[in-house]
Amino acid sequence: MNNKYFKYIILAPAVILIGLTTLFPLIRSLWISLHEWDLTKSIEIGEFVGLGNFIYAFSDENFWNSVMVTLIFTVCTVFVTITLGIAVGLLLSKEKRHLSFLRAVLIIPFALSPALVGYSWRFMLNPDYGLFDKLIGFFIPPLADMVWLGTPQTALAALISVAVWIWLPFMSLMFISGLMGMPKEVFEAAKIDGANSFQTLFRITIPMLQPIILIAAILMTMFALKQFDPIVTLTQGGPGNSTEVLNFMIYNTSFRYFEMGYGAALGYILAMITIGFVLIYMRKLVKGDEWS
Repeated sequence: MNNKYFKYIILAPAVILIGLTTLFPLIRSLWISLHEWDLTKSIEIGEFVGLGNFIYAFSDENFWNSVMVTLIFTVCTVFVTITLGIAVGLLLSKEKRHLSFLRAVLIIPFALSPALVGYSWRFMLNPDYGLFDKLIGFFIPPLADMVWLGTPQTALAALISVAVWIWLPFMSLMFISGLMGMPKEVFEAAKIDGANSFQTLFRITIPMLQPIILIAAILMTMFALKQFDPIVTLTQGGPGNSTEVLNFMIYNTSFRYFEMGYGAALGYILAMITIGFVLIYMRKLVKGDEWS
């Protein structure tokens, strides 16, 4: 057999598998998004409406509410997780024996199932017997017996807190590895020059961490935009639709109200938002070559 074609024959099964499991669903969902399809009326795809579902989304109040909730949730989750991740990284990046154990323990929340985490936090936030509620009530008495998942503001804050709790270990490990890989000579030189801890942090450590911060921001943004399990287990998008992120609205539209065409269109809008965020970060990351 000609060696020129042998590599293509070897790769063919993988290409076919990727096409069946990835490309075909993408093309199929795009085709569905261009049609009106109410699954409660027919199992066949309905009338071709072109961009009608996309245009309808921009006049839908629920869509704009979910976009706003998604942006608040994403920005807060990314900012808090990265800030705390850097803080934890600074605490645990020192080369001491007992810190190795803490770094290993740190991965436990990330290893747990998101659904299990959501149900656990729902139990802990219960105003009658929840551990978290009791602790908050002990240290901050005015917040005792608060129904954390009962108001729009506290429910969204609780969701953000749980998302941060899930992803903080992973982000912390990224920053720990980045901090431990930094050249010690730079910090020794700064110390000799009389730089204090504040100056060392903001003029040396943070600038050298910028590539890792950007990669962490890309990953956290994608994780936050596709967050689903904590919302299902904690709030179901409520109270009202105050915690209904776009990802959860797509689920409701497609699999609760069976509006498959509109749901597919919303899915592509979310994909475009995600790609937009990633392109912004990647552009910044490419420019980051100048940092080195």
